[in-house]
Amino acid sequence: MAQVLGWLLLLLFCSSAQSFLWRRTRGSYSSKGMHPSRAGSFPQKLDHFSKNSSQLWPQVKSNDQRYFINDAFYKPGGPVFLMIGGAWIACESWVSISKTWVTYAERLGALFLLLEHRFYGHSQPTGDLSTASLHYLSSRQALADIANFRTEIAKKMGLTKNNWVAYGCSYGGSLAVWSRLKHPDLFAAAVGSSAPIKAKANFYEYLEVVQRSLATHNSKCFQTVKEAFDQVVKMLRFPKYYRKLERDFTLCKRLKLYSAMDKAYFLERLIFPVELAVQHNKNEKNDKILSPSTPGTLFIPPTCSRIALGEQLSFSMDELCDAMANTSLGSPYHRYVRIILLTYKDKYSPCFAAHYRTKLKILLDTSIDHHDPNIGVISTNAYYGGFNMTGSKIIFPNGSFDPWHPLGITKDISKDLPAVFIKGAVHCADMFEQNDTDSAELIQAREKIFQLLQKWLKQ
Repeated sequence: MAQVLGWLLLLLFCSSAQSFLWRRTRGSYSSKGMHPSRAGSFPQKLDHFSKNSSQLWPQVKSNDQRYFINDAFYKPGGPVFLMIGGAWIACESWVSISKTWVTYAERLGALFLLLEHRFYGHSQPTGDLSTASLHYLSSRQALADIANFRTEIAKKMGLTKNNWVAYGCSYGGSLAVWSRLKHPDLFAAAVGSSAPIKAKANFYEYLEVVQRSLATHNSKCFQTVKEAFDQVVKMLRFPKYYRKLERDFTLCKRLKLYSAMDKAYFLERLIFPVELAVQHNKNEKNDKILSPSTPGTLFIPPTCSRIALGEQLSFSMDELCDAMANTSLGSPYHRYVRIILLTYKDKYSPCFAAHYRTKLKILLDTSIDHHDPNIGVISTNAYYGGFNMTGSKIIFPNGSFDPWHPLGITKDISKDLPAVFIKGAVHCADMFEQNDTDSAELIQAREKIFQLLQKWLKQ
């Protein structure tokens, strides 16, 4: 079951010393103010690998590639930090508030930019998401976008002699690593936070880490969630309970289990809030707050991350566990029903879509070219190297609670390819705005990353 769920998941694609490190890494930007960032648009090539590679994104139906820039701390001759967007909308907040990489920019006098990934947010190469258009969506095209952007912007702004550092989180972290690997002449260093480096079709380890991390964080909470799921699994054995499941979870269609995959997909959709809680946890500095005054309700301020998720709500691990401990909501099963309703039900999705046949119909669309996913996995690992990483001056931060870390680099490869493995940290934790509640391990990891960058940029 874990292997099936893992495959589906891939498709859906301190002490005084601590206080000293905190002050050094945090910087003083928040107290002295900061220049506002500004947005720009870059005329990008549509297909970097065709004979007509000079063709730009058509202007009739599309927008240029969007980027943000901030020179609040830039000192002439200083480094240039390029944050590489992944499979999400690029948010201006990433260059205008004190994310950790921004505090590094302050300490090193760096200019910093954020580049949005093609086909996400405002960066639409063709103006539509048709199958024909999505042929231009690939990591190799994205990597060529980055190289072209870095080259042309450097010429335009007189930054050709500056040291450029590629940054990224998650898939964006993979692109940052690969940018340094494939274009060492363009990037002096890279930081790939929580970056999956090895492609894998049957990624069952994801849910193994989710289970282990939640149990480590709060064993009682884990047992309560397990009890709720055991109840659902028991009900799925008997058709007489299907109507109750339909009503409780407000399913969009009648529940029918034709095969093991129907059951697996339904359970995978149910586990998603737990996956989110473990993977992201406190990254948004408690933007997502379980209201203590109204049990079972959520207050979520409008944030870019919320927009990027299509207003889908998520919980930190503590919030998830608080809800699962709330006996006023009924049994563990009923508490988890409440979490599902809060997570999935919004103005865009008035019901819970958890039907494998509906998903399968989309995946089997005859307009889509179907290939064995293992062929793509083999090709990706052959092109980028997978775990056989070479090169130099690339930092690989990962958290032990992050379900993606089994696909990342968690041990030093060499002194110039160091891993920063952070006990108890979640996905991209080293990149986010710092918190008074951050662990000693996380604070020290951020400082270690800074010290490595500082040393390399002096060489």
